[in-house]
Amino acid sequence: MSLRAVSSVTGCGYALRSRLASALTLSSTEGPLGPLGAKRHLPKRGTKPLPQFLWDKKHLEELTGGEYTHKPLRVNRLGGRDPETGRKVNQHIGGGVKFDYFMIDNCRRGPSNFGAFYEERVLEVRRDPNRGPHIALVAGSKGKRWILATENMSAGQVIKTSQHIPDNPVLAVEGNAYPLGALSPGTVINSIEKYPGKGGEFIIAAGSSAEVVRHQGDYVVVRMPNKHEFALHKECMATVGKLSHGDLKDKIFGSPNMHRRFGYRPSSGLFHKKDGYFGRKIRRLPPVRTLDQPDLPPCDKLALTLTKTDLTGLFGTANVHNLLASGYSGRDYHDE
Repeated sequence: MSLRAVSSVTGCGYALRSRLASALTLSSTEGPLGPLGAKRHLPKRGTKPLPQFLWDKKHLEELTGGEYTHKPLRVNRLGGRDPETGRKVNQHIGGGVKFDYFMIDNCRRGPSNFGAFYEERVLEVRRDPNRGPHIALVAGSKGKRWILATENMSAGQVIKTSQHIPDNPVLAVEGNAYPLGALSPGTVINSIEKYPGKGGEFIIAAGSSAEVVRHQGDYVVVRMPNKHEFALHKECMATVGKLSHGDLKDKIFGSPNMHRRFGYRPSSGLFHKKDGYFGRKIRRLPPVRTLDQPDLPPCDKLALTLTKTDLTGLFGTANVHNLLASGYSGRDYHDE
């Protein structure tokens, strides 16, 4: 085969890579990473971050049978690796001591009648090595469960949950859960539902809190800690107050071994040129984003097998046979 024929074959490989890259780009816009072409193997600005692979969810379902339990569990840790492919996804997660795992119930539900509440008593507030904020064990008529503790929550306290939305805003009490439509502007909240009945997804980090800004018809505008505003449905539940353990970021671990104990994997130590990816940038805040439709289910994962020619970064005129760099030309060689 002549080098010109080899070049035509590599050209077909380039066309295959082009179609594959376009297909991956179209599929990635629907996935968690957004468009391809990020810098330093990081997602582009405006896309969702990489998922945190901390615990094996399949092992958790095997232990609990898909039901909630307040008992401590020993769940396998992933160490930042994808459970399906085994590849390293999270660079600074790995190892650590096997602490007991406690399931957190983020769904606060109560009666929707006027003046009716679902009461629970706080039995214990403790630290959780697997999460930032403290957790509280509460007990009610429906059983025991672990929830995220607020800043001033203590043992013996009675917390209430109501899903009734009155005409006038309620007098919010820290630790109680209400719909967003029942809270007055300026109320500090946490563990906010993204959609009604889906459980708390916003504001679950230690010491974080959001603020109710205003009411707009069937939606309530909430300002997040990063100053971004979201319009959520008025039936979304939220807990009043600020989450506990706000001084977590100011605590000193004391040694690298203590970091290892809590599952923090150190950096590689290689030099990285400063490219401005993490620099401070002054940008205009985005407009209020209305969350009115639930998220689409994740796309099916594709298993692709590519050759070295398909994986090469050369394209265009640079995608030629590797013998050309050794002095060979692109003309045809005959046996005469």
